[in-house]
Amino acid sequence: MSKMEELHKEYITERFISLNNEQFIYIVNLFPALRVVLSDGIVDQDEWVTVKRLAKILGDEFATDDLGEEKEENLMLIYKSEFRYLIKNLDQWQDKFLAALKEYFEKNEASKEFVLETMYLFAHASDGVSADENEVIDYLTKELGLEGTKI
Repeated sequence: MSKMEELHKEYITERFISLNNEQFIYIVNLFPALRVVLSDGIVDQDEWVTVKRLAKILGDEFATDDLGEEKEENLMLIYKSEFRYLIKNLDQWQDKFLAALKEYFEKNEASKEFVLETMYLFAHASDGVSADENEVIDYLTKELGLEGTKI
């Protein structure tokens, strides 16, 4: 079992939510961007708007019939809730999410670009990239082996 599969099982058990593997992988791929958002200690209005927009896009894209009649809306609400939860509980999940991502990148090279792009997207959501955000992006870029990834 891969680290991503182990993390998926642990996370949905802990959170009492139903997300398939593909839906969960997007949460993990966005975790570094959430870490960047919180780098200055607060999530400002512009940053939260970006988080909500992304939740809506993912809800529209990855909704499955088992989520009910308003499946897109339901999945968007799940994503929003999980993003909020992860922002509040970064320390609990950071090491596990980063380890799973690192292993995932070995077979999913294209995800590296997505992760790097979203970190910068979230950093630019408010008044440009702050020193704190830049420091976190540099740390995560090294930690995840994203050096040399083109965006």
